[in-house]
Amino acid sequence: MADNSVQKGPWKDTLDSFIKYVALNPKEFLFYVFLILTPLMAISGYLSLKLAKHIEKNEKEKKKKATRKTNIAKARRRAKAD
Repeated sequence: MADNSVQKGPWKDTLDSFIKYVALNPKEFLFYVFLILTPLMAISGYLSLKLAKHIEKNEKEKKKKATRKTNIAKARRRAKAD
């Protein structure tokens, strides 16, 4: 007969001890989670703000180039008409 039981690996014991720690010390666990995640969230916010400004700057440049290009085309048409 085949043995259908699940074998315990090295991760099983580590995971069990971690779950016991979280169950016994939930406030301490949450403190460490927030301690680790807060700087990462701050960095993420800073980088997303920087990216948004960069995208906005590129859009303004494209719009400015497009209006400049249309104005040059209009000036050339007027020069040919005269």
